[in-house]
Amino acid sequence: DQEERVFQRVYSIFGSHATYAAFPDARPFLKWAHRRGIICGVVSNADERYGDSILPMLDLADKLSFMVFSKEVGVEKPSRQIYEAAVHAAEPWLMRSARWGPDAAPLIPSEVLHIGNDFEKDYLGAKEAGFQAVLIDRFKNGEGEEWKERGAPVFSDLIDVVEYFAREGFIGPNDHG
Repeated sequence: DQEERVFQRVYSIFGSHATYAAFPDARPFLKWAHRRGIICGVVSNADERYGDSILPMLDLADKLSFMVFSKEVGVEKPSRQIYEAAVHAAEPWLMRSARWGPDAAPLIPSEVLHIGNDFEKDYLGAKEAGFQAVLIDRFKNGEGEEWKERGAPVFSDLIDVVEYFAREGFIGPNDHG
């Protein structure tokens, strides 16, 4: 039937290289975080195909320790439950860390930084779950200024986040000094 063929074509296009590209700062950021022992993951309202095929296709999945998708949790951002699921997904990685090891204390939300691009879903949702949160204003369409006025820390890209960490003296678990 014609509708089914159209659906299959659109579905296949959205799972192909032609539709997606990684932002140029994504790989360097993940490499930077990985070297410092910072556990990185994805919390997304996208379907699980994003983690199964799209992130690996973009060569991003290997530096991610965990992925949490709304369909698996049963709620979408900004729900507190999806952020709680992220904490639970990150905890096993602490146990594997040379810095913390099997006796690591449970991860608490205030030790987590959520980086997002939506004020309601990412910033407010993460803050209400007890996380630290910042926003990336990649498209410069005026939203970033509004987010700043509403109290959110806003950066242009992930490299700005790295520079912020450096200015603030953030030391990752694998950093010495």
